[in-house]
Amino acid sequence: MARAYLYHVYHRPALDAAAAWAHTTITVPRVSGIGTETKQVYSLRKDMDQLRADGAAKGIVDASVTSIGKSAENRDLWALKVGKGTGHKVLFTGCHHAREWISVEIPYLVAEYLIQKYTDTPSTDQEKRIKHLLLNRQIWFIPMANPDGHEWTTTTRRNWRTNRKAHAVPAGTISRSPANGGPVSWPAGTYVGVDLNRNYATSSWGAETFDGGWPTTSRDPRDCGANAFGGIWCGLSGSGEPESALIDALIQAQSFRSSITYHSYSQLLLYPDAAAGDDYVQWVGKGMDTLIAEKGNPYTYQSGSALYATTGDLMDFSYEKVPTRPTYTPELRPPDPPPAGWAFSGLPESEIESCFKENLPAALALINCAGHNAKAGKNTGGFTSGKPKAGATQVVRNCWEVFKGWTV
Repeated sequence: MARAYLYHVYHRPALDAAAAWAHTTITVPRVSGIGTETKQVYSLRKDMDQLRADGAAKGIVDASVTSIGKSAENRDLWALKVGKGTGHKVLFTGCHHAREWISVEIPYLVAEYLIQKYTDTPSTDQEKRIKHLLLNRQIWFIPMANPDGHEWTTTTRRNWRTNRKAHAVPAGTISRSPANGGPVSWPAGTYVGVDLNRNYATSSWGAETFDGGWPTTSRDPRDCGANAFGGIWCGLSGSGEPESALIDALIQAQSFRSSITYHSYSQLLLYPDAAAGDDYVQWVGKGMDTLIAEKGNPYTYQSGSALYATTGDLMDFSYEKVPTRPTYTPELRPPDPPPAGWAFSGLPESEIESCFKENLPAALALINCAGHNAKAGKNTGGFTSGKPKAGATQVVRNCWEVFKGWTV
């Protein structure tokens, strides 16, 4: 259905009695931290409920899956389980970092697109392709992995990054090299806000990382979300936060054959450092990057550490748990450096539609490529007369190239 492109919030009671895709006006803090402004927003809970009902009516959504569990402040991590496939599973997540509002919208809009476009009686090539995906893939969508933090950005501090879990931490000291400031000590206290994308139980969880001497992953709890210049604290244990623990468990239970986790900003498509020599992951990733560029706003394809080093992030965790399978982190609009006021939650609503449209073909390609094991090859054969024997020839189309020229 045609509707305005607006941001979602977790939910607002004012929308309880409203139809799906109704919006309400709320007052939010300004990006600058000074004063407030009004925003028109949708309810993620209500719109996910409607998509679930619509998809269940078409037989392509499991209506029994509504959430994967509760956040630290008892909010649901809303989920959609889309598609009838069982062996080729795909995971879409967004909003690990609360202030990255556009990262909610892209996975949500991909789910909305697939459910609304699906038909049992396709008549166009695109409709046939969507039907193929939804009959042969199982796609999990979790657009808001950090609902507590996101809610805080809409009520209290617009630039908040982490979750909202409070931890009582004893006094401690960590060793750092002189190049990175030397040993660091902190007092006992209550520290609020762990960076969920530093908290996953990767093999390197808890190892500090730096960019030009500045921490990009920190063991110092003073770098929690409550620190105006922080928000990179990895927490007390790998996958120790309620939200990351839920996604960790889902990944280990489902063994996803491809995954993607949306962030902003910088217009990048990142792949795991460990996949630098993986021919298939590189082939799919470069193909996805080609599809994004085709829409007229190219992203840069590079390893995660080429942006800056981190540990405990979801992309690396996914690749460790299901090695050799495609997994990526798009850093969405705006570009770096951004226009004034556009960073993170400051990206104007007028940019949502274009951001979605440039990322959709790549998202569809990732879903399709979950059913493939190797990049396309070129084989030739021949026969002298008559027809080839039944079953002697099989043509498998390139798993990402079929989405070139996709119209939205």
